[in-house]
Amino acid sequence: MTITERNQKLYDLREKMHKLETQLAWVKQEIWIVNDQYDRQDLNLFEEMFGTDVTYTETAYDTPMAEEVYGG
Repeated sequence: MTITERNQKLYDLREKMHKLETQLAWVKQEIWIVNDQYDRQDLNLFEEMFGTDVTYTETAYDTPMAEEVYGG
């Protein structure tokens, strides 16, 4: 391999690396945009997962297991 061939190969590889870095930056930006759009919706995660909005009540701990573990 001559120095000219080496330099051409390095140039080609650097060009390829620059192109891939640009694509990676674009993908990272798309991920950020998707997460930002989701966060701006301000959804109730529990309601999204289970389809209902359940708030804390005392009856949530009225089970035999709760009495055993939490003392009542």
